[in-house]
Amino acid sequence: MGKGVMIAGTHSGSGKTTVGLGLLGALSKKYTVTPFKVGPDYIDTAYHKFVCGRVSYNLDVFMLGEERLKALYGLKSDGDIALVEGVMGLFDGLDTQGFGSSAHVAKILNLPVILVIDASGMARSASAMVGGFRDFDREVNIAGVILNKVGGQKHYELLKQSIERDTGVPVFGFIPGDPELCLPERHLGLVPVYEMEGLKKKFHRLYSYIERYIDLDGILRTAEKAGSLDIKGQVPAFADFCVNNEAVKIAVAMDEVFNFYYQSGLEVFRDMGAKLVPFSPLHDIALPDGISGLYLGGGFPEMFAGQLSRNLPMLESIKNSIESGLPTYAECGGFMYLSRCIRDQEGKSYPMAGVYDIEAVMTRRLQHFGYVEAEVTSENVLAEKGFKLRGHEFHHSEMVGFFENTCYLVSKPGKPEKWRCGYRFKNCLATYVHIDFFAYPNLAENFLRKCLEFLKRSEFK
Repeated sequence: MGKGVMIAGTHSGSGKTTVGLGLLGALSKKYTVTPFKVGPDYIDTAYHKFVCGRVSYNLDVFMLGEERLKALYGLKSDGDIALVEGVMGLFDGLDTQGFGSSAHVAKILNLPVILVIDASGMARSASAMVGGFRDFDREVNIAGVILNKVGGQKHYELLKQSIERDTGVPVFGFIPGDPELCLPERHLGLVPVYEMEGLKKKFHRLYSYIERYIDLDGILRTAEKAGSLDIKGQVPAFADFCVNNEAVKIAVAMDEVFNFYYQSGLEVFRDMGAKLVPFSPLHDIALPDGISGLYLGGGFPEMFAGQLSRNLPMLESIKNSIESGLPTYAECGGFMYLSRCIRDQEGKSYPMAGVYDIEAVMTRRLQHFGYVEAEVTSENVLAEKGFKLRGHEFHHSEMVGFFENTCYLVSKPGKPEKWRCGYRFKNCLATYVHIDFFAYPNLAENFLRKCLEFLKRSEFK
């Protein structure tokens, strides 16, 4: 593999996202940088693309497994340097052993780690923190430190001298404390990049700090120390199935509302020969012409419910197409869009497509949060009965009403509670469960076969 490095934090809120975005933006001025994100977060990857102009990929051990994760990293690390943003604190994972943590992924990929520390209000205690992280798991290569929210040059010099003397870990620089750098958050993390104004000005300010106070050459030298990665025999053989037909077009909802997709999953469909056609349920008045499949990803339809409900031509276009048997897959926000209506926390209802005679009701607390496993209980547009898949749920809505045709039995790993999901109507499957098709190319193949069948039926009409 080429150059690669992970930017990880001591804890959530330490500044790893800010530092990571700043490094991506600054380095991409001279180099081709491939960004990655540990874990299932969609929003951070959209920020990655915004700052460096290249798509970002999610490295999630739970959903992909170690071998697929290695294959994904190996396939997509085609630039001058790969920069992986960690998740939560370095050793925080799914269980007490740190499964799926940034440290776990760093060890899988043989990546050196640069640790971001919130140094506000700290002096030599920073040495104890760095030493503790360095010694906690010696298989994790803590190759450097970046200090965030530093009080000034003198504060930085004190911290750098202490850390390097006490631990031997090099300090690559600092970011001064500046409230202008803060990115606003919502209940699912950062506010999506599509909704943010004035970002370029904010990031130019960040880049100026990075270029002034961070040793970028030192980071590049550290990235050169990334270990080798053997992925022979682990690369998914997508070429085993190819529609080989430009007529197979899948409409993909992509706008301010619907933008939660795993880039690796979208590329599976592309690599199998399908043409992905982006459209906007918010702004367009009909689905694109000539499509034989529809993919409605996640997002925040509740934030745009009024506008979506007023776009009656698009709602009718989607409902009529699904009624006609168009193969459709909808996740989370896309699922909500296909309900009868979205009801907000004040009780106001906004009519949606009405494919499913149920209401998506917004709640004040998370309904299902985190990783899930789903067993397919009846055949659908993606999978046969008995197939098991892994994904995640993260939503502040619940479906109210009765709908008989569900085909998922969902549970949290290691927990006894189970619930029904996977709502099926004709060739449409809608669910709260997010998956990455890179982990399940067979499901993408099943969907494309349904698209081919629909295409043939349409040609004979």
